[in-house]
Amino acid sequence: MTSHPHLRAPNLDDAADSDNGDNGDNGDYGELLGTTRLSPLRLPPEAELAAMARRSPLLAAVRALALWIGDGRPVDDETGALSEDDLALAAEELSARGVLPTEMTDATDATNATQVTQVTATRDEVSQWWELADDLEFIHIGETKATVESGVDDWPDGDDNTVLEVWKQAFASVCAWSLSLDAELAGEPHLHLHGAGATVLPLFAARENGITMAELSAMVHEVAVIDADGDWSDDGWRSWVASHGDPAEVLYGRLALLGAVQITDGVVRLTEPGLFVLWSELKSEIDIPLLPSAESMSASDMVSIALLGTDEQVGVEWNLWSATRTATDAAKQLAAAAEEGGPGERGAATALLHELGTDANQVWEGLLDVPSLRPYAKQALREAGNTSARCELTDHDIAWLTADMFCDVDVEHPPDRIGDLLASTVGEGDEGLFEVLWRLNHPGAGAALRVFGEYHPDRKVAKAARRAAFKLESVR
Repeated sequence: MTSHPHLRAPNLDDAADSDNGDNGDNGDYGELLGTTRLSPLRLPPEAELAAMARRSPLLAAVRALALWIGDGRPVDDETGALSEDDLALAAEELSARGVLPTEMTDATDATNATQVTQVTATRDEVSQWWELADDLEFIHIGETKATVESGVDDWPDGDDNTVLEVWKQAFASVCAWSLSLDAELAGEPHLHLHGAGATVLPLFAARENGITMAELSAMVHEVAVIDADGDWSDDGWRSWVASHGDPAEVLYGRLALLGAVQITDGVVRLTEPGLFVLWSELKSEIDIPLLPSAESMSASDMVSIALLGTDEQVGVEWNLWSATRTATDAAKQLAAAAEEGGPGERGAATALLHELGTDANQVWEGLLDVPSLRPYAKQALREAGNTSARCELTDHDIAWLTADMFCDVDVEHPPDRIGDLLASTVGEGDEGLFEVLWRLNHPGAGAALRVFGEYHPDRKVAKAARRAAFKLESVR
């Protein structure tokens, strides 16, 4: 038996779906994240990830509790839980051994990392570790007593894969039910907090930038209020926070103890093991390529980073990638990637080519003979001082660049300041560009015209774009 079987929730998306009767097996991560494609990810080798997982203070505490249970401790025959006296005894004895770190604080020193402080454990936290020990099969809970299980040997002494599997299960368990257990232990199981674990998903998307604790707190509050369907009042929430702490801070404090996040200057970021676990969970539904070493990275990898990554990630990976090959080779490889890709890849690859400066001029010259890249080559060569007639931009070139720039914009969810960007591209009096655009042999011409027609701030320009889009539709 388990002490709280209703808390079992092995999948990370269960928390988001359980109130709707979903068992979590059909979670739509693409819908939750708002995308089916994220920037490539670089992870350490398995051995390094396992070494990090072996240093988890939380798992050290859970294992210590399991060993304390030993050959047997009595449990309640109805709930399968330790008695209040044994909870207090476990907290006292394990705290005396210094194996139960229960507090994390923001980084303030030169290490710039979350600080873990060993303090006396509370009975409620020991209850958390008890549930986690059960989940990880560190203990077996029988009808009348609990005993240590052989699974306790899997961490930290198992092989790398086994250690990571234990750590991964711990991550999923903490996300799925630790806050729900808090509510149950407080005698308020009707207060819904299980959805808080879903906030690790936007944290994964944020990667290097992370998310502030204040933002995560707001997310957790919003999810809890929605799930509660009226059970949470503002006063009730404030009372809970005053008595038990902000749920987001409690959850991410536990994840910090696990080693899944770091909290620095109020910003929460996933650690490499945390990224690994979420990548493993998401990869079947979300395209998240794993990056090889810089030497083995292809130009297509680099272009994908430039297209989807943060400025910080692009800068780091560009420096690594460009340092492993000559500028000439880099330019040729980027040009090949641009030829093979679509509009987004063309824009990203040519932006990287610009970073190579005059070393890319010969490649730009060659791209004048590639129709889809000719406009980009003309722009680059003119910026480099080439004033020949061959490098003059035509209306066709400008229309092509415009189609490339706007054809992939999500019309339903456009980027911020889309109107300003459209106005700076096609101003009043430049509507003739749309006549060229709709005649282009460009698969995204219609999509680009729809964006202009929907969001250009000048009514006359927007109307001209809609008229051109209608003409294009009429000849298809």
